[in-house]
Amino acid sequence: MKRYIAAAVLLTIIGLGFRLFIALRLPNDEPDDGRLYTRIALNILDQRKYSIETEEPYTPTYIRVPGYPLFLAGIYALFGHENNRAVRAVQAVLDTITCWLIALLALAWGLGNRTYTPYSTTNRTNGRRRLLLIALALAVCCPFPAIYVATILTETCTTLLATACALSGTLAMKTVSRSKSVGWLVLAGLTGGLATLFRPDSGLFVAAVGFTVVLVGLYRAIARRRTAERPMNDVLSGSPRQILGRIILSGAMLTIGFAVALTPWTIRNARVFGVFQPIAPAQANMPGEFVPNGYTGWLRTWVDDVKYTELLEFPLDQEQILIEHVPDFAFDSPAERERVTELLEKYNHPNNGPYNAPHNEPPSAPQPQATPVPETKPPEQPTERPADSPKQTAVTAPPQSDEDAPEEAGSPDDEADTPDEPEPKPAVEMTPEVDAGFAELARERIARNPIRYYLGVPLKRAASMWFDTHSQYYPFQGELLPLSALDTDLHQQYWLPLFALLTLSYTCLGLIAAWLMSREKASRRWLLLLALLIVPRLAVLASMENPEPRYIVEFFAFVLPAASLATLAAYDLLYSKMKHLLRPREGSTQQSD
Repeated sequence: MKRYIAAAVLLTIIGLGFRLFIALRLPNDEPDDGRLYTRIALNILDQRKYSIETEEPYTPTYIRVPGYPLFLAGIYALFGHENNRAVRAVQAVLDTITCWLIALLALAWGLGNRTYTPYSTTNRTNGRRRLLLIALALAVCCPFPAIYVATILTETCTTLLATACALSGTLAMKTVSRSKSVGWLVLAGLTGGLATLFRPDSGLFVAAVGFTVVLVGLYRAIARRRTAERPMNDVLSGSPRQILGRIILSGAMLTIGFAVALTPWTIRNARVFGVFQPIAPAQANMPGEFVPNGYTGWLRTWVDDVKYTELLEFPLDQEQILIEHVPDFAFDSPAERERVTELLEKYNHPNNGPYNAPHNEPPSAPQPQATPVPETKPPEQPTERPADSPKQTAVTAPPQSDEDAPEEAGSPDDEADTPDEPEPKPAVEMTPEVDAGFAELARERIARNPIRYYLGVPLKRAASMWFDTHSQYYPFQGELLPLSALDTDLHQQYWLPLFALLTLSYTCLGLIAAWLMSREKASRRWLLLLALLIVPRLAVLASMENPEPRYIVEFFAFVLPAASLATLAAYDLLYSKMKHLLRPREGSTQQSD
């Protein structure tokens, strides 16, 4: 027992040290979302308003749920304004706690299953301890969630709360006591609701727990009604009527916990804006604000990798979008490419008549007109990542002086005498007319090939997110393919294949664990829970036009417990084989003696 405790303590120290090293030595302020969250947190502290504005009147907003801004505001209040170093250190501690929650989740899924502990009572106890240590080691060494302690993003807190939700739901279904089950379900709903206040799509984790309780309960009620099957020793045991009553009670308790977390934010939005808005809007827009649904709908018909999102969606209404960035497979015909080219020309040059003229008519003679002044707009905020440029969203970095500003590469010498004049930004605008043109293109593409839209492209997006190297925000981040493009100065030729191998290994171990769990009747409910935690949310993310791999980092908190079950099964199998091979040798030695 002392050896197991010492090993657990050592793994915890290693995990915390690894995350503190990442947090303090590899800080990353690249994400625009981080600047936006920081701005809201500072406005909460300084102006007592939940706003993204940088000056009066600090108009309230609800385009971001309040979990992470309030988290930042609390740390800033304790350790100083804009002290992101403290934020990263706290996130390192929280991610280490998540490692323990993952280990406990593996223990809850693996206890009592002959598949994983097939030996005597003593070996069964040792098997539980080994399972805990294996799951803790896998969680501690997994580099994918660990890097987010160094960023000002929601992933660390969301992963912690989502894992707590899954663990609470698991314990609620395992316990025999009804009062304990009610308490665990309320906690599952509460932690899932808090996770939703960090990332709106985390409500699907609560739904996964709820559907698992309902489906398992209905299955047992039907089985008890048809046969005299012996009930399992947990809260969902009993007669069919008792099981149905407990299903209703469980659903009510889970909903209450979820509602308690979301009610304050919902009431605030109803009072301030007069709308029922328990989470952030799908397109992160304010009431009455124009949303380019047609353009994003067109992107959704073909975008299957985040690199296209970075070129074609994030710069929307900020920079020009070039037809050269659109790949050939985004068009079904040359005529479709011509239509897209025309629409992008109208977007890139909204105030220039010749660019808006039809291609089959010569442009009219230019008329003298006043120089158009670019319209000042509030920063556009897409669903998951704002399109703000760093200059617009940065609140943590003070403005640079002319002497400290880095010189633009390749800038002509004759411009050096006018350093005070900023480079004019291109006047671009996604107008309703242009957006309607893209909407028509999207409808035509969907009607032409609905299977591609509803199945083919989403599957490609899901694969691109899941089998990514997940190296984002590391110094060596990048794409593995093509191999010839790897940056040897950053040692990508070593790190990226390693990360890709880790992704494949975790996936294979998870699939093996799913097969093992399907063989054990007691474990099938955990397999159902695992599938509901991953598949619905992955399907939702795959239906979006911005397939960022960081959105699925929370899934590894559920894959790792399953992977630990498969690892322990392999250990037990190897142990039994070695034990079987050693026994004949001992016997033959005794006979010869």
